[in-house]
Amino acid sequence: MASFKFRLERVLKLRRTLEKQAKQFWGAQLALLHESEQVLAQLQEMKADVVEFGQRQNDVGLRQAMYSYLAALNNRIDRQIEVVKEQEKRTEEARQAWLKARQETKKIDILRDRAYARFIEEEQRKEQKELDDMRSYVQE
Repeated sequence: MASFKFRLERVLKLRRTLEKQAKQFWGAQLALLHESEQVLAQLQEMKADVVEFGQRQNDVGLRQAMYSYLAALNNRIDRQIEVVKEQEKRTEEARQAWLKARQETKKIDILRDRAYARFIEEEQRKEQKELDDMRSYVQE
């Protein structure tokens, strides 16, 4: 039996490599998203702690400082929210790129599977022809 040779094997290998790279890039973007969300959560927790501390204070000077600090903290939180939104956008773009690369790989895989099925069918046809020829030779 002859061995199966897929003529687009190099293309398939390239597509698999590109898909793997796209998946790794998406994973890296996802990690950055989680990291920026953690920073946001820490800032929000810090804000809650400052508010709680400030409410327990009777000193007007401390409360005034707390309000100034809260204003600065709110600005940082707003900037971090923008960072999270931007990272969510980048992560989604990376995911879409990975899905597209995956589709392209799947197309070549389907072509390979069809070519292999045709190859097997042809080999079986050749084998059956040889068996038929052997039968006819034996009968003569």
